[in-house]
Amino acid sequence: MMFVGFKLRRSRHAMAHGAAAVALLWTVPAFAQQAAAPAQPSDSAMVNLVRLLIEQGVLTPEKGKALMDQAQAEAVQARAALAQVPAAPVQQAAAELPPPPAGTVRVPYVPETVRNQIKEGLRQEVLAQAKAEGWAAPGKAAPDWVDNIRIHGDLRFRSASSFYAKDNSPDYIDVSEFNAMGPIDLTRQLAPRINTTRDKRNNMEIRARIGLEATVANRFTLGFQLATGENAGPISTNATLGGGFRKRDLWLQNAYVKGELVPGVTAMVGRFDNPLRTTDLMFDPDLALDGLYGEANLARIVGEDGFTLAVRGGAFPVMFEDTDYPSTSSEKRNWRDRYLFSGQVELAKKFGNGVEAHLAGAYHNFTYLRGHVSAPCDIYSVENVECSTDALRPLFATKGNTLMFLRRFDTTANPNPNDPRQPQYLGLKFAYRVLDLSGSVSVPISDRVVARLTGNYLYNFGFNPKGICAEGADGAPLNNVVLSDPANNPLQGACDVTNPARFVGGNQGYGGYFSIGDPNLFSVNPRRAQRGAWAVNLAYKYLESDAVPDSFTDSDFHLGGTNARGFVIGGAWAPYDGIAIGARWLSANQIVDAPLAIDVLHLDLGVAF
Repeated sequence: MMFVGFKLRRSRHAMAHGAAAVALLWTVPAFAQQAAAPAQPSDSAMVNLVRLLIEQGVLTPEKGKALMDQAQAEAVQARAALAQVPAAPVQQAAAELPPPPAGTVRVPYVPETVRNQIKEGLRQEVLAQAKAEGWAAPGKAAPDWVDNIRIHGDLRFRSASSFYAKDNSPDYIDVSEFNAMGPIDLTRQLAPRINTTRDKRNNMEIRARIGLEATVANRFTLGFQLATGENAGPISTNATLGGGFRKRDLWLQNAYVKGELVPGVTAMVGRFDNPLRTTDLMFDPDLALDGLYGEANLARIVGEDGFTLAVRGGAFPVMFEDTDYPSTSSEKRNWRDRYLFSGQVELAKKFGNGVEAHLAGAYHNFTYLRGHVSAPCDIYSVENVECSTDALRPLFATKGNTLMFLRRFDTTANPNPNDPRQPQYLGLKFAYRVLDLSGSVSVPISDRVVARLTGNYLYNFGFNPKGICAEGADGAPLNNVVLSDPANNPLQGACDVTNPARFVGGNQGYGGYFSIGDPNLFSVNPRRAQRGAWAVNLAYKYLESDAVPDSFTDSDFHLGGTNARGFVIGGAWAPYDGIAIGARWLSANQIVDAPLAIDVLHLDLGVAF
């Protein structure tokens, strides 16, 4: 450690001497310095200066001798040139001045080329020593890996309030908790229900995210992001404060590798932000996808600027099924893995006046999300039996999708015909193969103000209301039905043989969005905005019960799920660079089924770097 410190001090002394020499060279043309004459000084100030630098170890003897020889040669040339020029009156007057006092040295003019060569020599000496001793890299302030890494992050503090209509139905089932607690026997147990009647005011929430991106091999990007979250669910990274000051969890939100394989062709693997062009009608803004993704911009491939023709696609695993199912049986069952397969085509054009237009069409196929009624299941002989379709329970279900029971019971195995036990799980009644059409037009108003209009339309081809009774009354829809005679038959089902209930679910959704201001503040996840930036955002949303899976759509509108319609109004303003304050009001009602009206107020403070 002492040796390293000695080398560092020596290097600093060398740089200090070099800086002093350069400063002296810049000042000598302006005045003549008088000082006590050293022992046996030369009549050339340049020679004396170079000797001093050699003695201090700033210059090597070889380089110093070369500089002195060159200075003497240029001095001879300068005197010869001056001898050919007639003396001016001022020069004559100067020649008649009295000689300087004894013991002084008159410093002559040092040519510019000599000064530049000395500076370059000093620079090379210092750089060579720095490189040899490893305390700096030539021409760089930091190692290469520092330039390849970018760190970004943000914190959002939110006051969230939820307001419920007084006439809301109290009977909305909490599907995720039902299945987590299950199987639940409704003849003996109460089903868990979500809150639909009690207002929640000023809940404090935070969302903290920190991300890192690194460039690898000049063509690949390695990215990571950590984020808060109340649980491992896919659609929200908010964490509610309180809870006895407990510490908050951090989750791996992103971990991916992305690269442009050839110009215009991009691939990505891992876990990453949703790369498909859509709106929060289809996917929550915080949703990250797992799997493989590829994109080819055909217009770029052929060298067409200002125009985009992109083809995108990906395979995103939703769940790999348990290889040990049923865990309580010696006879295992194979299940196919659940995937989201998505493909999209986008056309985009940026015009000379700054107007930009996008049109995209996508198809999202969620495989094996639909539930099925099990084979007759003996739940009477043992308590912990697993029926054949129990594994088809939906993941992170919220509310809105049409539900069904998954189990059919083997009543012949019931030793007590009067035993009414029916422990059940809940599943999704329909498949989800969604057509997703979206488009937007952006018009610049000024340098920092843009107006944007966006539209989105969804249609689920997996919706099959005509086949809702294909598996009999055991697979009848449990919600989104209207009873034909609720007073006399409150348990009436949509698949009853006589006087069945009417199914009223739907498979379409549409939304319109208008924003004006700084585009960095158009999203609920704003990017860094400059001081003074502002934006106003308006939206109308209509999303029927089975247009999309309710697990992945916007978690704020109607507090998540489908079967909702209403509007959103909000705005944001940046009082400083990287800091934004904003507010949103979201008002939504159910489309069908029992009454459920929810209004939401968000007051946000966001800080990003």
